[in-house]
Amino acid sequence: MLQVKNLTVSHKKTIAIKDLNFQANDGEIIGFIGADGAGKSSALNAIAGVIKFDGEIIYNDFTYHSPKEAEKIKQDIGYMPQGIGLVLYGTLTIKEHLDFFTNIRNLDTNKEFYEYRKHLLSMAGLDRFLNRRADELSGGMMQKLSLICTMLHRPKLLILDEPTTGVDPLSRIELWEILKQNSKEFNTISIISTAYMGEASKMDNILLFDEGEVIAKGSSTKLLEDIRPFVYNKTQTDKRHISISDVTYSLEPLDTQHQEPTLESLFFLNALKKNKLLPKLKITTTQDKIDKDIIIMKANKITKRFGNFYANRDVDIELKSGEILGLLGANGAGKTTFIKMLLGLLPLDSGELELFDKEIKSSRDRKGLKSQIGYVSQHFALYDDMTVRENMMFFASIHKIETIKAIKLINSYAKELGFEKYLDEMPKSLPLGINQRFSLAVSILH
Repeated sequence: MLQVKNLTVSHKKTIAIKDLNFQANDGEIIGFIGADGAGKSSALNAIAGVIKFDGEIIYNDFTYHSPKEAEKIKQDIGYMPQGIGLVLYGTLTIKEHLDFFTNIRNLDTNKEFYEYRKHLLSMAGLDRFLNRRADELSGGMMQKLSLICTMLHRPKLLILDEPTTGVDPLSRIELWEILKQNSKEFNTISIISTAYMGEASKMDNILLFDEGEVIAKGSSTKLLEDIRPFVYNKTQTDKRHISISDVTYSLEPLDTQHQEPTLESLFFLNALKKNKLLPKLKITTTQDKIDKDIIIMKANKITKRFGNFYANRDVDIELKSGEILGLLGANGAGKTTFIKMLLGLLPLDSGELELFDKEIKSSRDRKGLKSQIGYVSQHFALYDDMTVRENMMFFASIHKIETIKAIKLINSYAKELGFEKYLDEMPKSLPLGINQRFSLAVSILH
């Protein structure tokens, strides 16, 4: 059993978590849900014993008040931090990772252990890629490998910070099958944060976070039933209500039919209770000025191989000015490889590629087009020893944007994308979603 009592976490002058209280029984899956910066990661880090906190945590009759005291139960904890592949080493293969984590934990490598390891690999669909290096894996494959490495020692307390973020739907199903089977077989307490509301139904109990506080907790069924009276299917323009996509949230009775609520409804109702104003985006467009007949990118039978494995084979695509092209597919389907070929970061094995009427065969061909390209990779290409503001000013200087103009752009994007209060923070201390926002801002600065 796990009990968390009056847990409070502070970062400098900011209170990330305030008086968190909850209990988790053996075999339960507990979900932490909330917006970026709501305090989920701070709570998980405190429970995992990796940051200082106030209050007390009781795990199986052992009480700890600090990371030092938590060391005594670390052998029972499996902790996977937020971020794709953070616990992995790029130069090691999948098999080498498994051997490495087996050795550092001094695990008993008997027949039963290897069968368990093989079972995890099979469930994750990684058994065919044992000799592939981590830096050659897709984001979803990295997350699945990270989870397996975290679970190798069969922890009794499993703490996972957004393990499914950036993972395709099929891989998310595989991850959840592993987690549910693990909880059932080993009676593991699992505490999982997620950005996907649809995963809430897979959890036994949910804690919804907002600005460091839990605004609701219970099973998804109970939470939805509690808010059903406040959700309507009629659009209202009154300031006392919130209307989103033909659904109205109101604390007062309305003369109209009720709408089926979702967990997102909890956040809108909480905003009403606190008299919060929802952010409004003003979108301007130059659609009328765009010549839609201009071909921006053209790919003709482009192919990329890694040994005998085809990451992309005979891909044909044409993209015109003003269009948005979506690349959909499971992790490992070749999306990232295709993008890297477009950017000249990976050479083509065959085929032809044109960007802005220029043939691209290598990174050298791409250099002259840098001023016309913005790129956000799966792994943020930002500097951890510089603040968000310093990062953005640095990239602005690379693109030779005047200082005054750069400052105005940075402030404008920070306000629109909601990371104003993080401008003077270090990227490594920020939630994944916030890093994604300012990475996007960096990519479009020029």
